[in-house]
Amino acid sequence: MAQNRNNVYNFSMFDSLDYGTSAPKLEPVYEPETAPKKKQAVKKKKASVSVNAQKKEALASYISGAKILLSVFSIAFVLGIVLFLNVKMDETATKINAVQSEINIAKSENVRLESTLEGMVSIDKVEDYAEQTLGMVKLENYKITYFDSGESNHVVISGGKSYNTNPLATKFENVKEYFS
Repeated sequence: MAQNRNNVYNFSMFDSLDYGTSAPKLEPVYEPETAPKKKQAVKKKKASVSVNAQKKEALASYISGAKILLSVFSIAFVLGIVLFLNVKMDETATKINAVQSEINIAKSENVRLESTLEGMVSIDKVEDYAEQTLGMVKLENYKITYFDSGESNHVVISGGKSYNTNPLATKFENVKEYFS
């Protein structure tokens, strides 16, 4: 049988008989505790309630477990995306650095080629090539002759045609020819 776990302490045992009143002390009368009567109908009701409660608790634990699992998968997914994007950014940065180094190499090659070209077409090089390879001689000022035609802005072309470079004179001559 189950013992009564609720202990009642009798503190009167600690009282001394020498102190207090002269009246004799009475021992308290304790009623024996009886076990409550068990009702079968209530127990069945509690059993059915406890089965429903257990089902609800099990369902709640499954739902909380699913929430935790979903949260873990969501966090893992986000971390995976962040890592993937970091890898792509690193690859892109590497490609950018490679292209920039190629651009720098091309710029230095361009500077080299431009300096080579400038060296090839410098006035000293052209004069040297004309004198040595082509046999040309540089004219002196006393060898230059200027020709002054008396008629200004009038050019004679082969075949007896003439060309006047002054447009007003040409129009005047056209009008003159029209009236004559």
